[in-house]
Amino acid sequence: MAQNNVKRNKKWAKLQIENFKEIRPRFVKYAEVLGKVLSEAAKKYAPLAIVQTRPKALTSFAEKIQRKNKSYKDAIKDMTDLCGGRVITHTQAHVDAMCRFIEANFEIDWENSENVSRRLKYSEFGYLSVHYIVLFKTGVFPSREVDAEIPKPVMGLKAEIQVRTLLQHAWADITHDLSYKSEIKLPDKWNREFAALAAVLEDADKAFCRIESGLKAYQASYGAYMSEADMRQEIDKLEFVRKYDQFNPDLAGKIGKMAIILGNWDKAISVLSEALEAKSRDVKLDLPELIKCYPHYQPLLRDLGIALCKQNRDFRKGQEYLTIAADEYFKDSDAVASLAGSYKGKDEGKARDLYRKAYEISPSDPYPLLNYLSCEIMHQKDLSLVKLLSPVIKDAIQTCNEHIEVGMNLPWAYYNLGELYLLLNEPYESVASYAKAVLFSSAEFMIETSLNSLERLDKISKKLSGYEWARQALLIALLARFSGKINQTALNKYKAQLQELSTIKRHNKSKIKAPVVILAGGCDSAVEDELFGYCGVLLEAFKNYQGTLISGGTASGVSGLAGMLQEKIGNKIYTVGYLPEGKLPNGAIKDERYSDYRQSIDKKEFSPLEPLQAWIDIMASGISPAEVKVLGINGGNIAAIEYRLALAFGATVAVVEESGREAGKLPLDPDWSKLDQFHCLSGNAKILSSFIMK
Repeated sequence: MAQNNVKRNKKWAKLQIENFKEIRPRFVKYAEVLGKVLSEAAKKYAPLAIVQTRPKALTSFAEKIQRKNKSYKDAIKDMTDLCGGRVITHTQAHVDAMCRFIEANFEIDWENSENVSRRLKYSEFGYLSVHYIVLFKTGVFPSREVDAEIPKPVMGLKAEIQVRTLLQHAWADITHDLSYKSEIKLPDKWNREFAALAAVLEDADKAFCRIESGLKAYQASYGAYMSEADMRQEIDKLEFVRKYDQFNPDLAGKIGKMAIILGNWDKAISVLSEALEAKSRDVKLDLPELIKCYPHYQPLLRDLGIALCKQNRDFRKGQEYLTIAADEYFKDSDAVASLAGSYKGKDEGKARDLYRKAYEISPSDPYPLLNYLSCEIMHQKDLSLVKLLSPVIKDAIQTCNEHIEVGMNLPWAYYNLGELYLLLNEPYESVASYAKAVLFSSAEFMIETSLNSLERLDKISKKLSGYEWARQALLIALLARFSGKINQTALNKYKAQLQELSTIKRHNKSKIKAPVVILAGGCDSAVEDELFGYCGVLLEAFKNYQGTLISGGTASGVSGLAGMLQEKIGNKIYTVGYLPEGKLPNGAIKDERYSDYRQSIDKKEFSPLEPLQAWIDIMASGISPAEVKVLGINGGNIAAIEYRLALAFGATVAVVEESGREAGKLPLDPDWSKLDQFHCLSGNAKILSSFIMK
């Protein structure tokens, strides 16, 4: 019986081999055409990818049907890999792009196709290629993307396409020969070795993908490594080159991106529109079809939509372009979130839905996350979602810090960080981040955008302990840095808000008179004795000063030193102390030696609201921050914020480094210490006097 079975199997196998030998030329042609299709697609979706196609060899067919003869009734019909294609890419992102192309343009036999990464359990590692069993669709090729005619003899035939990264290919190629094709069963020891190697290569693949993604984002974040002047020079150079290559989308994209960073909407719109219109005329496609056939043009359309909406002259067209760029096909969270932003204040339900979609595309991206949270907070009027998503918020904070570490996505990484910390009720970290954001802002719209975003949280502001700190800081910064660039209507609005917050308006106080010196620093009782050691130095430094001296208004620490100066020097100086409204916190004593006292809107304790109130009064009095000097001695959390905000507003700041604590830490931060208006001084009376009197 067994011998008869062997004979039957051999006879069956011989028939199958003869049949395949006859039909194989069709698969040879299939491999040739499939190779052309995949190669053309790879040029756009996976540059530098290796594309391989082959018909199954006769010997390979013969070996397989004998090894798996029980699996096939009719081998030619049942076998799905008689023609095979392979696309080997550099990164997983390119794998994903090629997979989207294959799924969109081929008929997929999903029952026999497999994405191994979806099959593996969380505890397993393995061969992570994507395997498709495909057939050519009628009427798809040739297309604008792929100029390939599909011969009739190959229609209806199946082929296997594998898509994998270089590292996946290395693992798969070796293990396929050593284990899959091996005549012996591999010992567990070697199976474990293969699994361990797969895990290492999987981690390496992910690392390559992160690096590639990060580098692309860094390259597009021109503010990370270029000054405003550098960007303008670079735009001029690229414009010259573009005259000789008008169809180059990379050149147009770079110019447009830099113009957006600089707030030069006209330049961005002009360059991006020209590039898209030229390509559209060339290929005779409208914009939706253009960017689907040529997806590298999608970022240009997205940025053009953003620029049009920001410029506000052709808002509807900008919104239309963003709608096209935000198509689900591209999975671009930035485009979806930008589209959502165009509905803010117009259709809050639409904005909320779009921000949710953008968040779902990229949960750790701070921009869609923050806006999604903002919309939900406005809708629910509570912070319940913030508590639920606190782990995601912490991941987004880490993302911001990673961007900051390499100087990428500035100042937005700092603005995002400020709002994320605010939602987590970490107010000092929040305002410190906002101060850095202002420092890196190159245009007024950056601060305005963040101020508007913050004000959307107004309904739950009382639940956010640092909300008013951040709002006042951004308002002051906007007027201090960019009052000459804000349109008149908005400028009048912001100035009115500042006046309403001033003690000049609220308490009928007189205007602050120039010149102005702010004496800031430690008021902690633990360092009080050490700080009073500066009495003699300060008396000598201020003996010839005539003007306004602003400080904390209590008898403790540095604030008490200001009272001492008023007492000793007399009417040549006019001291103004800033205190919380209402009863002072326990242990704090009002210094009666001051000439004047003013109150912030804080009713509970000392906070950054007191120094912010001083800045509001200074600016409401018509004094520019550039005319103000801040002298810092020692200091804790409030002083740390006061020093940084003063620098962000444009004041000249000097700290006595040896006085310690925050005065000693500030020089260690290169972002602040590199500024021309920052000085690190010794506690020498002549040096301090030179700073004050200069």
